[in-house]
Amino acid sequence: MAVVGYLVAALATCNRRGLSRHICNTVMASLLVPPTSVRGMTKLDRSKFTTIVELPVIRLGKANLARLMPALKKYMLKMQKFKPIQKYDDADDDGGKIAYLDPVKVQNFEDIDESDRKLLSDNDVTDFFKKRVSLNYDNWPYDQVLKAVFPEGAEVPNSYSKIGHLVHLNLRDSQLPQKHLIGQVLLDKISNTKTVVNKLNTIDTTYRHFAMEVLAGDKDTMVTVSEHGFQYKFDFATVYWNPRLATEHQALVSFIKPHDVLYDVFAGVGPFAIPAGCKGNRVMANDLNPESYRWLIENAKLNKTRGNVTAFNKDGREFLKVEVKNDILKRRDIGTEGSEHIAMNLPGMAVEFLDVFADWFNREEAEKVCKKPPIVHLYCFVKLGKDGDPHALAKLLVEEKLGHTLTPESLLTIHHVRNVSPNKEMMRVSFMLISDILIGYKPVAKKLKIDNTDLFLDENVIGKDGKEQGTPQDQKCVQDKLFDNNAKVVLDNQSRNEPNLSAQLNVNSKKKSGKGEKTTEVDKQLVELRKEVLQGKPGKVVKETAKKTKAKQNANANTRMATRAQTEAAANLVEGMQI
Repeated sequence: MAVVGYLVAALATCNRRGLSRHICNTVMASLLVPPTSVRGMTKLDRSKFTTIVELPVIRLGKANLARLMPALKKYMLKMQKFKPIQKYDDADDDGGKIAYLDPVKVQNFEDIDESDRKLLSDNDVTDFFKKRVSLNYDNWPYDQVLKAVFPEGAEVPNSYSKIGHLVHLNLRDSQLPQKHLIGQVLLDKISNTKTVVNKLNTIDTTYRHFAMEVLAGDKDTMVTVSEHGFQYKFDFATVYWNPRLATEHQALVSFIKPHDVLYDVFAGVGPFAIPAGCKGNRVMANDLNPESYRWLIENAKLNKTRGNVTAFNKDGREFLKVEVKNDILKRRDIGTEGSEHIAMNLPGMAVEFLDVFADWFNREEAEKVCKKPPIVHLYCFVKLGKDGDPHALAKLLVEEKLGHTLTPESLLTIHHVRNVSPNKEMMRVSFMLISDILIGYKPVAKKLKIDNTDLFLDENVIGKDGKEQGTPQDQKCVQDKLFDNNAKVVLDNQSRNEPNLSAQLNVNSKKKSGKGEKTTEVDKQLVELRKEVLQGKPGKVVKETAKKTKAKQNANANTRMATRAQTEAAANLVEGMQI
């Protein structure tokens, strides 16, 4: 009560002294936040949020509301579970109504626009006064509640993911003392929520699911999610699912045309595989996680893919070397129409599987395959330095692990998928497995200097912290052309106004000095990224890495003299394909 009296007196002072409207608005806005007495609360006490405020009111009487609403609606107070138009509680009013106005917009009748005042006056609506109202916990949105209870200036949780009935948080260490309060507030405030969980710091790098803690609600992590008309059922505690990739799921599937086949190497519960199968495309979908494999099969039945989706429960490397290889060769033998798309959506580690393509086929098989080169869609994370170019870094990262330069004949598109955290981006690099990659030799322009003894795998490979892009409903789906008639690299819409990628790479990746070329800023950032994603148990992995490197070098040496000529059929494919 004392606070209300102080604010009213301050407002009167503002009016008397002719101070700026901004100052007066600030004073009035402070009425519309929870009381300061809740600051520091660690156990939710809803009763402490009740407060009395004085709001501007205009008496409507029995006027025609439909006629008044065009003038009134822009000034009315909008709060959760609060009706701005109510019956006046004065017994003498005989059923008349009043409208509560926003004190930030209106402090007296003259603050209403002249045209709106005329409309109100013409309908005998001019009785303007103040009325005390009780506001409580139910009236504040979750972010205002959290800002009120957290220490002043502290970072408040400002984002979450909604997966079915479950809300998923990724709290910072500084927010953990109030984690159960946070969970309870979100359980109260987010509609259709039954469970609130917080991601713990570790991720199972084998199966891509993370440990989680239930903060509030039921301990039920079985969810059903709808995405672009498809239903996915799974246990969120045992599989990986990211609702922020909904736009990308739809974008990639849109590239798949009739008669094309999709090989989904890290399929999860099927966000690529199910839509493609429902389009009538044949899909071979694989995931190492037995739980993902189980729900992939279940979701194929749930969405009636008509037998188009075949599921596998294998390591991605084995899946590529056996199932994908044999299927591509079979398609070439019988002359099947369409193209092959190889989706590799494991952004923290997918680049480590690119060495499969070095000895994937023998020379005769590779020549047959290259008549219609398969298309790889690889997802990766890149970490940026100051003024870093994520497209350039993604290209270099793929080249470094592939062991070949992505030329205009092979590189189709480099697409920015989303921001993961500050200075960390998720990218998609789409390229064709042309003869230079499968049987030729075109070394990377510049190999990175990396000390394998320092490499390790960051267990939190999926990425955390920082702002991520909005929910799929807030995102605009950008359709990328994969390639033009001349098979030139095509960047996504966000980058088409930028300088040519090759020119950028030349500028960013070569710096001359008296002693020769220096390690570039792009290379330094790539080294940091590799430290985050490369596998490394002490001793053992370093040794395995060395063996793989030596084997790769020997393989490259054996193929140095192989032909670099791309067949005419592949060139015609590039010109004629419409994706």
